Amino acid sequence: MTDQDRERKKSRLRSRMLITDADGQDEEYEEPRYEREASAALPESDDRYEARLFWHRARKLILVTVPLIILAAAVWYFYDDYQNRQYVECEVRWEKEITEGRSSLYTDYGSNVLKYNQDGASYIDSAGDVVWTEGYQMRAPIAAVSGSYAAIADREGRSIYIFDETGCQGRIGTTLPVTGVTIASQGMVAVLLEEDDVSYINFFDKTGARLDIEVKMWMNSQGYPISFTLSPSGTQMMLSCIYADAGSMQNKLAFLNFSEVGETLEDRTAGGFELGGTVCPQVVFLGDTRACAFLDNGLAFFSMQELSPKTPLLPEEGERVTYNEEIRSVFYGGNYVGVVTGGREGNAPYQLYVYNASGRLILDMGFDFDYTTVQLSEYGICMYNQSECRLYSLNGRLRYAGDLGGPIKKVVQLSQGQLLRIGDQKVAEVTLK
Repeated sequence: MTDQDRERKKSRLRSRMLITDADGQDEEYEEPRYEREASAALPESDDRYEARLFWHRARKLILVTVPLIILAAAVWYFYDDYQNRQYVECEVRWEKEITEGRSSLYTDYGSNVLKYNQDGASYIDSAGDVVWTEGYQMRAPIAAVSGSYAAIADREGRSIYIFDETGCQGRIGTTLPVTGVTIASQGMVAVLLEEDDVSYINFFDKTGARLDIEVKMWMNSQGYPISFTLSPSGTQMMLSCIYADAGSMQNKLAFLNFSEVGETLEDRTAGGFELGGTVCPQVVFLGDTRACAFLDNGLAFFSMQELSPKTPLLPEEGERVTYNEEIRSVFYGGNYVGVVTGGREGNAPYQLYVYNASGRLILDMGFDFDYTTVQLSEYGICMYNQSECRLYSLNGRLRYAGDLGGPIKKVVQLSQGQLLRIGDQKVAEVTLK
């Protein structure tokens, strides 16, 4: 017997029950109407309870989800507005005088700027203040930056300076001429030196102390390095080398490993790739497990896979891209690389390509802006010449086209709508509207 049947039986018994009045007379008890109706409607009561429970839960769900939906819609609206916002004018918020010196060059240093020339180097922060200045004498200074460290070397000279955001941390003097320099994000420096038909790569810590690592290459057998770079951690190096074979110039890429497991490898070589007659003038790491080779006719992407904790990172070639048009510019930043070529037939005079670290094409766009510099940042693509600037998002949307309130020698994006402009002995913060 179910609970409902038992309740009905009790109700019928109560309805026939006799009660004794005050005079001792028995009389039949009549169940109140509301109890009879409630008893008769027990199945409906269960239905109503289930309905009330359902609507109670529904109301709670609505009270929770509706505000979340509204919040998500608001976030998406502002995010979409931020991503696709276009600016039509600029305002110079402040401007400060700087001394540029002889033929000053500028390079991005975090969100700030490293200025260097033959007489010294300066670190300029986002407020336009010179944080530090270091004097030296170099004939042809070259710079390498990674994270918060930078190295400046005298090409064909014998001096290298190592910096962080607080100033000079070390100096290096070499006995052979310097032909190249690269630096890791923890401050380790690799210097390319030349002597007759032999090339040496020596390593130093951030204080300038020599490390017990050296790479020695004979031109007639191993080739001549034309580009080399350290991974951010400093445990790997990528080299592009040219060599002669049967009277023709050939190019090959090599990956070296400087971790403990790299000691077990012959000449610390983790992998090599022949390019044949294709020339690779520049190589870059896009993190510790991704690298890219800029070729004279395209790009080659590489990934490093760690097979086990005791196995070194082994390079594998991934995507390779070739172009029919002449390559005019190459650039990279963060996890992206970019290429500008001549325009396709019947299209704009220039074609812009941007790829992620795995080699996937994320932007293919024609444009007609006569730029002198193109660069990548977390905020998108920045192109400029001496008087005008263009900003694009990574999906190709034009965000700004126009002047920046003064002559342009270097542009640093502080945010999507804020820029640092350097030029004409001045540094200025520009806000886009």
